[in-house]
Amino acid sequence: MSTKTSHQNTDRARRFALHLPVYFRQPHSETWLKGMTENISYTGMLLRATHPLIPETSLELRLQLAVGANLNAPSEIRCKGAVVRVEQANGSETPVVMAIAIRDYRIVRHGVLKEGRVGISHCPDPSVKASRRK
Repeated sequence: MSTKTSHQNTDRARRFALHLPVYFRQPHSETWLKGMTENISYTGMLLRATHPLIPETSLELRLQLAVGANLNAPSEIRCKGAVVRVEQANGSETPVVMAIAIRDYRIVRHGVLKEGRVGISHCPDPSVKASRRK
């Protein structure tokens, strides 16, 4: 009789402990909420936030990155995903931790966006807008 072992942990995508600001909202919502990643992989992220959402909630997410030699020219990762799990965070300013499954993502360079499209000009963080004008 043979025994099978679960390889669940070995099949898991590599996670990177990156603490990045992330904006998220439900599709078609005008309001962007802010959170911070705890870790991220190509399949998902662990997100700290003040606004808990229920599992299976669909989301649009935006992570801003400064890349390349010119760190003043940010790029943005835009994702579509869903809440997988929600936990109460202990002893933290952000009361909830949400596991988010990423279904689709793309990298967008802000330099190629036109006014009126979702981009840096519509980013909810005023400090990001200010850095774009420099």
